[in-house]
Amino acid sequence: MRTNIKIFTTLTILAIVYWFLFDFLRWEQFDTPSFIGGARLLFGLDGGYDFQSRLTKPLVLILPGFIEFITSIHPKYVFIFQNVIFFYLSGFYIYKINQLIFNDDKTAYLGMLVYVTCQPFAIYSLFILSDIAGWFFGIFTIYLTLKYFSKQIVQLKHLAFIGFIVGLGCLAKESAIIGLIFLFSYILLNESTFKEKFKQFLISFIGFIILFALSYLLIEYFYNDSVFKRYNVVCKLFEHDSFELSNLKQIFRIIDMYWFLFIIGMVAVVKILKKEPRNNSLKSIILTGIITSILIPLWPCFTDRILFLIAPILIIIVVYGINKFKQFAFPLVLIGGFLNIFISFIIYKFKINGAIAIGTIIFLIVTAIFALILNKNNILKILNKKRIKIK
Repeated sequence: MRTNIKIFTTLTILAIVYWFLFDFLRWEQFDTPSFIGGARLLFGLDGGYDFQSRLTKPLVLILPGFIEFITSIHPKYVFIFQNVIFFYLSGFYIYKINQLIFNDDKTAYLGMLVYVTCQPFAIYSLFILSDIAGWFFGIFTIYLTLKYFSKQIVQLKHLAFIGFIVGLGCLAKESAIIGLIFLFSYILLNESTFKEKFKQFLISFIGFIILFALSYLLIEYFYNDSVFKRYNVVCKLFEHDSFELSNLKQIFRIIDMYWFLFIIGMVAVVKILKKEPRNNSLKSIILTGIITSILIPLWPCFTDRILFLIAPILIIIVVYGINKFKQFAFPLVLIGGFLNIFISFIIYKFKINGAIAIGTIIFLIVTAIFALILNKNNILKILNKKRIKIK
């Protein structure tokens, strides 16, 4: 109970900070009018139109459109309300994922704090967009997979349920597919017979495809639109710059300063897997990261908020890196989170060049200082040995 209050309080403080800090961007977002138009079109209201194929993601349009239909309340307020709900749920279930992985409340809280202080989450989670909904469904289905597979026997109905939830999430944002990738990775690496794996794959996919296919047919029939038509349009729009090297900076913006802790975490994960080769959770995390990294470039719009779908996987590895800093873990996360948010603010607000480079240098210096303090005794021993040899 006390932990839940701590999580709720943290998320509330951050939500208030993010709301006021990035309010100047919220109402200038290019995609916002299309979501409002889509919600209105879904219920036949004045001002309704379909731009950027928003009707292919009807889940986030239903409540805003319906509330305006019965009360005349503008859809933007309902969009923000439902995104606030997803904001809290995303933070809570990221905590639950880390709790299952590390079996420690303090570590799980740090994992949650890392996720919610990443730049894409800080900026876009409370905008009139569907990204936060897609992120939540991805997080939730990763949590369900870890929860169900922690039991000795995984029931097929649970796998069908996870597939169904991923399908539902894809009706909000395609980024929910990370949950299905993680589920398939877990099944593939799980120690069971080929027959059992095939059955689990099939049931999971059926749970997913039934909802996805049904929604596809209905949207195609009533609105002559589909996610595949949208994909072709986006490909034509970005055919000349999808794979430019300048887009690689968007990868850094996924978790910003935490990439350095990710590198430390990867070293720790490799060592753990050498000792625990049957650690299926860790192997599934790595495989999911590899598969997702290969598939992401297939979507031509290469931006930080789309790439952020992989963040739940990255954050787990980041936490392994954070754990190496012991008593400095919490201060390091606070400093990294502050730099992520502050640098993003001054970049968008004041168009300051070089802010990321300066922030990176600061974070590296702080990380190095903490590492030196923690390893002071080892360093002194090495220096003493060298002095003895010289003498």
